[in-house]
Amino acid sequence: MAEFVIKDEDLNGLKGKVVIVTGTSSGIGLATANLLLSLGASVVGGDIQPSATPESTPNWLFVQTNVTVWTDLSNLFKKAKEHFGRIDHVYANAGIGPRANYLALETDANGELKEPTFETLDVNLKSVMNTATLAVHYIKQQPEGGSVVLMGSSTGLQPLRAPDYSTAKHGVLGFGRGYGRLVQVAGLPIRINTLMPSWTSSNILPNLDGMMQGISHEAQPGLVVARCVAYLMSDTSKHGEAIYVSDGKYKEIEKAVLSPTFKTSILGEGNPNDDEILERMLALGK
Repeated sequence: MAEFVIKDEDLNGLKGKVVIVTGTSSGIGLATANLLLSLGASVVGGDIQPSATPESTPNWLFVQTNVTVWTDLSNLFKKAKEHFGRIDHVYANAGIGPRANYLALETDANGELKEPTFETLDVNLKSVMNTATLAVHYIKQQPEGGSVVLMGSSTGLQPLRAPDYSTAKHGVLGFGRGYGRLVQVAGLPIRINTLMPSWTSSNILPNLDGMMQGISHEAQPGLVVARCVAYLMSDTSKHGEAIYVSDGKYKEIEKAVLSPTFKTSILGEGNPNDDEILERMLALGK
């Protein structure tokens, strides 16, 4: 696994850039917004909760946003473009914890079984996909392009006894891998990367830090993840990466682990992968 270090000088490419970050009122989103501002970027934050960043900061714009509502998300991008004139990078970060109960179904007033909630999937997967789609729409208008960072989780790499949360994070990884490939094939100057952090101080679960202390496991600070966001935006060579973040360490897993393992241990040498087969099928239709 390719482990790497992020130095302060690796984050110098963001001065004067305009960055949209969702979920900026707490946790990793707030840490990221503050870091980006300190690096000289202009930041547009979107969150359903009120802003936690001083409104007097000239390079900061907050737009109250429910990321599960398309018109809210669209308005966030529209306001960013109107205020700063451009959008260079986007971090689709907003998220919530598990919500659905798949073992004990609730009933309505008539005693009928109720469908489990899809709230976590709507916030943690659907809104990430919509945010990324809007990002590409705006960024591709600039010849120099830009980048999109997707908020996944280490839980998207392993079994987790919270199926809705796990499914959403597995989905983010799949979306990032597929969307990155699609953008590349389309020849767009846009980079798509995915973060897969382990337990991090946030509001995902009530009293998360307290519970971590109770089990003698320390959650990493949000700044550790924020630095990786800034790094992926700054380094123009980074595209199609999936980065595992844990205990302050960064490990590239897409190109170092996932793709090579599938190619050598599952697919077998000499066999075309599914994307190559799809490419041939699409060529037949032209």
